[in-house]
Amino acid sequence: MAEKLRIGIIGAGGVSQLVHIPLIKKSNQAELVAIADTDYAKAAALSDREKIPKYYRDAEKLFADPEIDAVHINSPTNSHLALTLAALESGKHVFVEKPMARKSEEAYRMVDAAKKAGRTLMVGMNLRFRPDVMILHEFVQGGELGTIRVVRASWLKRKETWSRSPWLHEARISGGGVLMDLGIQLLDVSWWVLGKPKIKRVSATMSKDRLNLRVEDTFSAYYVFQGGAALQLNATWAYLSDESAALTVFSGNKGIAELNPLKITKEIHGSLVNVTPAGPQLRSQTLYNKSFEYELEHFFNVINGTAKLVSSAEDSAHILEVIEATYRSAAENHEIILGAEH
Repeated sequence: MAEKLRIGIIGAGGVSQLVHIPLIKKSNQAELVAIADTDYAKAAALSDREKIPKYYRDAEKLFADPEIDAVHINSPTNSHLALTLAALESGKHVFVEKPMARKSEEAYRMVDAAKKAGRTLMVGMNLRFRPDVMILHEFVQGGELGTIRVVRASWLKRKETWSRSPWLHEARISGGGVLMDLGIQLLDVSWWVLGKPKIKRVSATMSKDRLNLRVEDTFSAYYVFQGGAALQLNATWAYLSDESAALTVFSGNKGIAELNPLKITKEIHGSLVNVTPAGPQLRSQTLYNKSFEYELEHFFNVINGTAKLVSSAEDSAHILEVIEATYRSAAENHEIILGAEH
């Protein structure tokens, strides 16, 4: 392997242009050597602008390039399965953007392919890599807040700022609506902070009457974990307010933690004390940028053997199973017991 990891990108859209390309160029562990997009003119123009040595129309040609060690798959969700399988079969390590796939069945095929190929398959759940979330994870796993009983997580996007990427509201491409866009991220990060306990049951409601799309624009769900913790989760693309809002709260019997911004309060000797860490890495804009930077550097570290994978394909495949149960609960209007059918 070359001194630097040689990276190829699939997809010349916004996430590649705004996140992956600048961060790879900034990294001292990797270099960007190729890009592929079905829009050949777009790939060529981006290659020229960003000084990327090679560009392709067909991803297969990029996968066949022996000078590429790993690929980042940043294309619409319905393409993830075929592209990941082909990349792994060609011997590449793979970073695939969220959501990993449309269905858990697709995700588990990707997991099996990575095991067979003996290659790293990482899913881009960047919320796990936010500095404030990583601090929260350590507080919760260290028992600093005691036993967590209730988690509340909301991601409410103002109606005017809803993403207009057309494929996001085509379920055959995206796998679903706001639950697959925002909800899956909140569920994943809440589950991870809690230490990935077994999810026992879920009940949910959904609606699509605010944006009149073919997929849900708003949902609310309630999850119960083994050990007794519960998660109240809701998200919308159509928040009827003048600004978007996001809030996550972990409530324990020894303290409470809130996100956006991070605030941790503990009961110490009968008094409530603010024990929130401070530092420039916790500024709001830094949090967003750093989550992607830490995420990609982690991928490179895993390939180089200096880190253990944090955002695994197995985790994402399991979360997709839970997402499917959430959709089923809303459709059938009753609580779903996970694993009951086995």
